[in-house]
Formats: sequence, structure tokens, C-alpha cells
Amino acid sequence: MTSRTDPFPLVHVAGPPAERGRSYGLQAGERIATGLSMYRDAFETVGISWAQATEYATRFRDQVERYDSGMYAEIVGIAEGSEQSVEAVVILNARNEIIFWHDNDRKRPTIGATDECTAALALPSATKDGHVLHGQNWDWNPRCAESSMVLRIEAEDGPDILTFVEAGQLARHGMNSDGIGLTANGLQSDLDGGKVGAPNPLVRRRLLGAKNLAGAINAVVNADITFSHSLILGHPGGSAINLEVTPEQSYWLQPERGLLVHANHFKCPIARARLHDIGLRRCPESLYRDQRLLEHLQAHHGAIDIDVLKAGFADTFGSPDAILRTPKQRPGGNLSGTVATLIMDLTARRMWIAPSPYLGARFTEYGFDA
Repeated sequence: MTSRTDPFPLVHVAGPPAERGRSYGLQAGERIATGLSMYRDAFETVGISWAQATEYATRFRDQVERYDSGMYAEIVGIAEGSEQSVEAVVILNARNEIIFWHDNDRKRPTIGATDECTAALALPSATKDGHVLHGQNWDWNPRCAESSMVLRIEAEDGPDILTFVEAGQLARHGMNSDGIGLTANGLQSDLDGGKVGAPNPLVRRRLLGAKNLAGAINAVVNADITFSHSLILGHPGGSAINLEVTPEQSYWLQPERGLLVHANHFKCPIARARLHDIGLRRCPESLYRDQRLLEHLQAHHGAIDIDVLKAGFADTFGSPDAILRTPKQRPGGNLSGTVATLIMDLTARRMWIAPSPYLGARFTEYGFDA
């Protein structure tokens, strides 16, 4: 029986999109089924029946096919390999979009369920060995520790990808073999919902398929999306950017003294002046999670290494509303806890992940060679 502290399995796929998808589905079928069972319960908790979720998924299925035919072929392959419907795999990739669309249909300004995370990046000027270090705590439904995995993709026409995902998704957090790294945080603004855009995992997959940082930024700022989020992008050449994107506009933050930190509220002054930050009502502790991690890294400036990042992500100030979140019920009824701590050395192309770190952080190393 799977435990929430067991290391996340590694699924390796190669070949053209449909072949990759079938291989993915065959290898990850049990975890895909676990994730779908979890979301049946989670959707019911917020008042969305599975039939409704499937109907919404048909709207996003058509958008997926328009956005990228190769990704759509991969999703169809995942469905075939895991013996699930295409709509079910779309639900896994568009879970937040479906929740937001449901809220919009009701014509009420609700506080939705978005990924709650605390992320950080340190450039060579701030690290002990001159490497670029990048990581985050991913806070979401604690049951995802039993449905998530590491996906290694051998690409035919771009860099290979190593991404930590919920089984069935095309991408979430991770890096590519050229060193581009990605972490992401949920945001929520008054512009979210009401339009069918590309599901977030597909945008992240296109980002991680980019051959340079410009291509990665382009994948985000020119994406037609449904809801807001923050993305930190890093490159081993010593460059990084934090993008705060909404369905209508992209904002950005540059590193200060080689550091970027982001939680679940808008930080760009222009965004704060223009938008209603709905997510801050749900996660007021985002303000101190962001500040405490930043101050921790500033205190070790020039000596930041993997252990410094691990200590920062293990901070329990304000528990359960801490950087390291123990499971807690959120508005709407669903639980949220730190599903995983993920740390990447973009220079060395290595990744370490600890499942359910509130139960004791035990890291497993992953790379492009194993």
C-alpha cells in the first residue's frame, strides 16, 4: 500500500506524442486513478458533480487541441494507456480552470481553490558554490502525495524535461536539460474565470520545452489563460525572472541581490494597484511566508546551499499556516498541506523531492540519467 512518505516514482517516456502518452498511462495508471478519485471527492466538496466537471472538461478538451495538437495526442495516449476517458485526463490538467469556471457560472465572487506554495531562487552571487538553486514547497490536497510522480521526458525536437506532476498532467514544476527551471504559485484576481484558456500544465510544458530563457518567457506572456498564477523561471547562466500573470496582463519582478521569493499574493506594485487580490483573503499568511523565507536567504547570502534551502522550507512559524504547512481545512472545505518540498540545482541538473515533509522530510534525488 502506498504511503504519503514513500518516494515519488519516476516515469520515463520517449518517442512521438501518442507513444509517450500511452507509455505514461500504462506506467502511471494506478496513480492516475488515485488522483481522479481524489478530485471526485474534492469537486463534490465545493459543489461540482463529476458530471458537471466532465462537461466543463469538454470545453477545455477542445481548447487543448487548438493550443497544441501534439499535447492533445499525448493526453489521448495517456487516457488509452490508463484506461480512462480523455475528459478525465483533461480534468487532471484543468482542475483549477474547472473550479474557476464553475464559480463564474454562479456569478459570485468566490474564494477559489488554488495551489498554495512558497518558492525561492538564488543566483550565483548569492549561493555558496556559484550554482543556481531553485525550489518550493507545494501546498495542495495532502492526498496528492499518493497520486504525484516525477516525469522524465525524452523529447524529439527540444530539451529533455524532468517535471514533478500529479499523475496524468503534462507538467507542473521542474527543469529541462538546458537548465531552465520552473516553480509556480497560485494567485487569484478579479480577472479570473469566465474564459476557456489553455490549462496551466500545458503552458508549463511548453515553457519547459523551450531551448532558451526567452522562449520560456514567451510561452508564458503570450499564453491565453483562465486564471492567475506566479512563475519563477531560472537559468544556470545566472538569469531569472518572476512573472505574475493574469488572463489579461503579465507583470514581472527582477531578482534583488540575486534572490527571488514568492508566495500567494501579488507583489509587483503595478499589479497591486490595478488588481483585486482575492487570493490574499484566502491566504493572508502568504505575506509572512514570503517575508520569512526571504529574510532566511538574505541571512545566508553568499553561502546559500541545498541545506539552507531545506531549512527555509522547513520553517513552522505560524503553524499550521506556515511555510511548511500541516494539513488544514481551507474555505470551501478541502484540506491543504505541503504535499512536497522540491529543490533543484539548475547548474548541476539535479532535483531533490521530499513527500509530505510535515511528516519528516526525506529527500530522494532525481536527474536526467536516472
